[in-house]
Amino acid sequence: MQVMKGPLFLDPDTPIATCTASECSSCDLRKVVNCHFSLKQLARFLTFAIAAMIVGGYGIFMFQPWLLLGWVVGFVSFFGLIEIRVMCSHCPHYAEPGSKNLRCWANYGSPRLWKYRPGPMSTGEKTIFFLGLAAIVGFPLVSFLLNPARIHVFALVLYVILVGVGYVLLKKHYCSICMNFACPFNSVEAEVRKAFLAKNTRMKDDR
Repeated sequence: MQVMKGPLFLDPDTPIATCTASECSSCDLRKVVNCHFSLKQLARFLTFAIAAMIVGGYGIFMFQPWLLLGWVVGFVSFFGLIEIRVMCSHCPHYAEPGSKNLRCWANYGSPRLWKYRPGPMSTGEKTIFFLGLAAIVGFPLVSFLLNPARIHVFALVLYVILVGVGYVLLKKHYCSICMNFACPFNSVEAEVRKAFLAKNTRMKDDR
């Protein structure tokens, strides 16, 4: 297992690799595009992600215990490898030199196995991304619904709430300022995107 070395996150005062600016202090995009990540962002993301994973895993275990292992393997494979290839490798953060691991809030510590690939996700990549996401999120839901025991109704409702609230928080606090414009969930405003791309000429817009 590879041990990550160096600081937890990139220096917030140093421009990212794709940026043509010489410093960050005077950048008017700092508050509208998230170029540098923090422990607070990571902790907030992990809080609702792990909570949903635990409740979802409980539903699978109560339905068929042996299926839980397959779901966990699929979970790690998708978010730790597949998603990295089809979506994260399009992100400017992926272009950062000097580290073999990602240091972002979404996939912190995941290995960086591929080269940075600026530009939009292909139709095939989007298909893989959505199918994988649907399988990981949907499998616990199916397990709950196939288990008739009433004792699990509360867990089912809790899982749906956690996933729903997690999605809302993701869109509000992360996707709205995310610099990975290739991601289908990215909701950075068009004018902000244009200004950011002007400073990050290695990127290619996808819309």
